[in-house]
Amino acid sequence: MTTDVVRARPWFEAGTWGGDWMKEHIPQLNQHEVNYAWSFELIAPENGVVLESNKNLLEISFDWLMELQTTAVLGRDAERFGTEFPIRFDFLDTFEGGNLSIQCHPSLEYIQTNFGENITQDETYYMLDCKDDAKVYLGFQDDIDPAAFKTALESSVEENKAIDIEKYVSSFPAHKHDLFLIPNGTIHSSGVNNMVLEISATPYIFTFKMYDWVRLDLDGNPRPINIDHAFNNLNFERKGDRVAEELISKPAVIHASNGMRIIDLPTHKDHFYKIERLEFEKGIALETKNQCHVLMLVEGSSVLVKTKNGRTVRFNYAETFIVPAAAGTYEIINEGGTEAKVVRAFIK
Repeated sequence: MTTDVVRARPWFEAGTWGGDWMKEHIPQLNQHEVNYAWSFELIAPENGVVLESNKNLLEISFDWLMELQTTAVLGRDAERFGTEFPIRFDFLDTFEGGNLSIQCHPSLEYIQTNFGENITQDETYYMLDCKDDAKVYLGFQDDIDPAAFKTALESSVEENKAIDIEKYVSSFPAHKHDLFLIPNGTIHSSGVNNMVLEISATPYIFTFKMYDWVRLDLDGNPRPINIDHAFNNLNFERKGDRVAEELISKPAVIHASNGMRIIDLPTHKDHFYKIERLEFEKGIALETKNQCHVLMLVEGSSVLVKTKNGRTVRFNYAETFIVPAAAGTYEIINEGGTEAKVVRAFIK
């Protein structure tokens, strides 16, 4: 199994800010659901792998695969991460929905000390799709006053009143295929009308929400707000011009030949993973170099992925797949009539 391409079984969930992009683009989903906020494409503690034999199906936890074949999956990175799969892909859908909460994630020391995790959620937003008015909240305004901001947040909770969040938090227009960098401690949120591919490190779920637009969840209850935890982790130096300079990736072509390009999407120094975009008209041959690759088709209709043992699997637009380190070499073949674009993430 670990010499072939693998797709984890995703799961989908509605949410108070959820949108309708997934409903429209994935017709197999229940169209009667109120919305879809998340798709957990690959979050190892949450996803399973489905095995088939003689038309019988058996789903096992992705963690089982890691316990049994860690080195085959992660290759040279197995010693560093052990049985924890380090990279996650998930969707955040706000098309015709709402803004995500204003939030941050804990520092490595904080999550280890307070929650017993080994890694923290240094993440990115890759913009799979968006409307013309889409934006991302990222970093602070240059004149941020931390004490005044905290007072405004606490008053919002106590008095159930909205605040002008852009008085404190910067926002940037979002465009298809942009990459926003969100290392731990960075204040952030996706605005409405985005379809975000969130590429991240994989701890469990520790998100500190500071402001949730004075709204209730789908059951009519307030969502948890964690102002104190957030202020123990916020980096107030990520403000003003530094945000655009340091937290918006600047793509660069690192290889081009025979109708294909490999584009580096530089990540922050705190991210332990790299992100590249593979663009090709017909196909591209790749090597794992003893590392695991996590990939998604982000433009095009479908691709075939062929591993060196001869197995070929089709993946459609917006589907995540994993090429384990033990696969060695693989080829991605474009089945569409236009250029295909595939995002690839792997450990630095």
